[in-house]
Amino acid sequence: MSEIIGHLNHIFNFDGVLHWCFLIAVLGFVTGSAWVVTRILMPLRSLARQAASIMEGDLPDFSGSVSGIGEIEQLRRSLQYMIGEIKTAQDREANYRNALTESQENERKRIAREIHDDTIQSLVLVAHSLERATGTARTDEGNTLKFLEHARSQLVQTIDNLRQMIVNLRPTILDELGLAAAIEVLCETHQRLEFKVVGEAYGIDQAYELAIFRAAQEAIHNAERHAQAQHIVATLAYSDSAVTLEVRDDGVGFRIPQQLQEFSVRGHYGLLGIRERILHLGGQLNLSSELARGTQISVKVPT
Repeated sequence: MSEIIGHLNHIFNFDGVLHWCFLIAVLGFVTGSAWVVTRILMPLRSLARQAASIMEGDLPDFSGSVSGIGEIEQLRRSLQYMIGEIKTAQDREANYRNALTESQENERKRIAREIHDDTIQSLVLVAHSLERATGTARTDEGNTLKFLEHARSQLVQTIDNLRQMIVNLRPTILDELGLAAAIEVLCETHQRLEFKVVGEAYGIDQAYELAIFRAAQEAIHNAERHAQAQHIVATLAYSDSAVTLEVRDDGVGFRIPQQLQEFSVRGHYGLLGIRERILHLGGQLNLSSELARGTQISVKVPT
């Protein structure tokens, strides 16, 4: 038997064949490993490194292909889509902040203009009437009384205007009578508005009261100015764990964007302001609307 094996080994040179088989196997392993490294590991490491930079505030570019493998390319496209969404959100936030700053500046200008054009001018007229009354006090009692009455009327009007300005800046009725009474007074100035209170009213944190009151102001303003509503219903509901304000109208309605941040692109910052204020307090905002069917806005804050 050993002679036969030796004879076959001499013919086929088994040792040489095994040597070449081993070399081919090693070469195949090296080639396969290189393929795995270049086509899988290196692209994955590159994507992982770029993805990690997102945590540091960078927004890398994933637009270029990194591998011919479908799954890795799908991962790259997903990361590129995520970067696009982050950039879009950042742009919207920047637009909102810029608009908020502009809105605050415009509000300051409006207040300054109202003080100058209304309050100061009214006080100038009062001073003028008092000056004329002083000049006629000894010689013309009738005109003196007329000038004094005019001055009194101007002062009353100025006081009313100042009170309205104060209400717009900070509704003192919230501190005096509470949220339900403040919204009721707000609704009394609108003829097409119905106000209801559900549950027993109770006091809540001032920040929550102000947030709900501002939401009521904005919702009613939108319903009257933009929705062309004929009837508006505002409901303030008290429960053991939350207070909810709902404002419904029968106006023209509108298309709600997929994300409320899109309102900033259209220049509608009121709803965004409500949303930011409510979310900051741990509350919820729900908005629904249908064309020609009206709009419903609901804000809910925990108590």
